[in-house]
Amino acid sequence: MTATTQPTDALLHLPAPAPTEPEADPTRHPLTRLSTWFGVAFAGCQLAVMVVMATVVLPQAGSPGDPALARGQRVLDAQGSYRLGNFAFVLAGTLLLGFLGAVVAHLRRADRSGTLATVAGAAGALLALVWPLGGVLHDVALETAASGTDLRILAGWDSIAPFALAFSALPRVFFLGAVVLGLRAAGSAPWLQRTGLVLIPLALVGSATLVTGALFPLLALSTLGYELWVGAVAVHWLRSTR
Repeated sequence: MTATTQPTDALLHLPAPAPTEPEADPTRHPLTRLSTWFGVAFAGCQLAVMVVMATVVLPQAGSPGDPALARGQRVLDAQGSYRLGNFAFVLAGTLLLGFLGAVVAHLRRADRSGTLATVAGAAGALLALVWPLGGVLHDVALETAASGTDLRILAGWDSIAPFALAFSALPRVFFLGAVVLGLRAAGSAPWLQRTGLVLIPLALVGSATLVTGALFPLLALSTLGYELWVGAVAVHWLRSTR
C-alpha cells in the first residue's frame, strides 16, 4: 500500500507550472516602428521626386506633340538630368521595401491566418520593383541613343514611365485591398478604410492606360492618392503603437 501511494503523493506535491508571460506585441517592437517610418519616407520622397520630374526634368523634352526626332534630340541633350531623375526615382520607389516589414507585422496581428500579410508582402514587393524598373529601362534607352541609334526611338521610350506605372497599378490593387481588410479586421481608421476602397477601383481603371493613353490622368491621380494614403497609414500605425 505504501509503495502505491507514494508516487501519487509525489504527483500531488509537484510545483505548479510557472505562469507564461503575455506575448509581446510585434507592432510595438522598435524594428517595426523603424519599418513604419519607411512608409512616411516613401510617401514624402515619391511626392518630391514626382514634383521635380514634372517641373524640372520632363519639360526639357518639349511637348509630346513635337516631332519625334526633335524631341529625342532634346531628351538626349538633357540626359544628365534624366539620369539623375531616374536614379532618385528608383531610390524613392524602393523605400517601400522597408515599409513592408511593418505592413506584414500589423496584418499578421489583425489576421492570424497570415493570408493578408502574405498578399500585401508579395504585392508590395512587386510595387517596389515594377515602377522603378521603368526608370532603369529609360536609362538603357538613353545609353542606346548615345551610341548613335535613331533618336526617334528615344522619343518613343518616354512612354516607359506611364506604361510601367499602369502595370504597377495591378499589384497595387492587391496591396490596397489587403491593407484595407487588415484595418477593418483591427477595427481601426475607418477613414483610411473608406479612402482605400475608393483608390482600388481608380487603380484598376487606371491600369487600362496600357490600352489607351486617355486614362493616364486618372492613373496619375490614383497614384498621387495612393502615395498619400500609404503615408497616412504609416502615421496612423506610428500613433497607435506609441
